[in-house]
Order: sequence, then structure tokens, then C-alpha cells
Amino acid sequence: MAAPVRVLLVDDHEVFVDALALCLGDYPDIQVQGAATGVAQALRRLQEVECDVVVLDLALAGEDGLTVAREALAVDPTLGIVIATGAEAGDQIVEAVQLGVRGWVAKTETADALVDAIRGVARGETRIPADLLAGVLVSLSRGQHTTVEHVQGIRELTGRELEVLGCLVEGMSRTEIGTLLHVSPNTVRTHVQSILHKLKVHSALAAVAIARRAGVTGASLPMV
Repeated sequence: MAAPVRVLLVDDHEVFVDALALCLGDYPDIQVQGAATGVAQALRRLQEVECDVVVLDLALAGEDGLTVAREALAVDPTLGIVIATGAEAGDQIVEAVQLGVRGWVAKTETADALVDAIRGVARGETRIPADLLAGVLVSLSRGQHTTVEHVQGIRELTGRELEVLGCLVEGMSRTEIGTLLHVSPNTVRTHVQSILHKLKVHSALAAVAIARRAGVTGASLPMV
């Protein structure tokens, strides 16, 4: 049996956090490691406990919740972060994705929706609602210029990495990519991290935006 996903909750509404922790306790594959109500406390807790996913609110008593994402991902780019917020997405979702955030759930959604996002992000997948994801990709494509550095990065990709990037362009999850290419999800994750490093970006969506502008498609993917 797989180890449970270790979660840190970051929200300044203690009643909400207590209720959420109690709710997540009903899912045997989710383990709440603790909670924090502000940026400094959240970053300190991340040093104190082992954590796979952070469930993060954007508004923390006047502080910017994205500061937690920015500083935490600078230390550990593989850390999964799910934004759980009552605020409208606005431009913050684009900034969040650029930082490497892979999950976004409205607080009005069900517990099952949040758990699905936690599980997916823990597997290295993206869990952003389709209606928001389309706008994010458009914004990233407009704002992400394909520089000589990006072109060089694409040229440095191995054949397998190009296949994985093509799969990402086609909107496939990492589990689906693994099935198609007959490799493990961990191998896919390693390839994605290498792609991000070579393209000098922090998220798979940013890599997809660069790939689309550079003309990379999934046309050469192996047939199933």
C-alpha cells in the first residue's frame, strides 16, 4: 500500500482549518501534518515536518499567500501546492503557475474535489479547472517569448524528453504519459523536471507555452 500523502494546511481562518483537517481525516491516503496561519509560520512548519503537498489560501491576514509558494518552491521545486481560495483567480493564477503551483480549487468546491487535487498534485500532475486553465495558457503564451535560450533548451532535449513534452502539449497527465510511453510515473516526473531545467521555467504549463510557440506538437507520439 502506498504511503499517505502528507499535507500542510495554510489558512488564517482557524475554524476552517480545523474543519478541513477533520474532513481530510476521513481519507486514509491523506495525512495532515499540521497547519499554519501566516507566511512565516508556514515556512517554519515546512522546515519542521515532512510534507508532500501544501494546501494554501491566498489571503493570510493581509499577507500574500503566494509568498509561501514562492519561497517554498525556491527551496524544493518538487513540492506540490494546491491553492484553495475563496477569491477570484484574476492574474494571481498566472503568477502562481509561473512559480510552479499545480493545483487550484475554489473553497466552494466539495471535499472530494480538493482531495482529487491533492492526490493529483502529489503525483506530479496539474489540477486546475478547465475554464481557468485555458486562460492561463493564453496568458502564458502571450507573455512567454520564445528566446534563443528557449530554442537552445528545446534542442538540448533528448528524444524521450521531446516525446514527454509533446504529451504535455496534448494535455496528457503524467499517469497517461507513463502508460503511453511504457514508463513509470516516477520516470515521467524525472523527464519533466529535466525539461523544466533545460527550458529554465518552473512549471509544466510554462514549458507547454514555450513548446507551442516553438511549434512542438504531439504529432510524432507513438501510436497505441
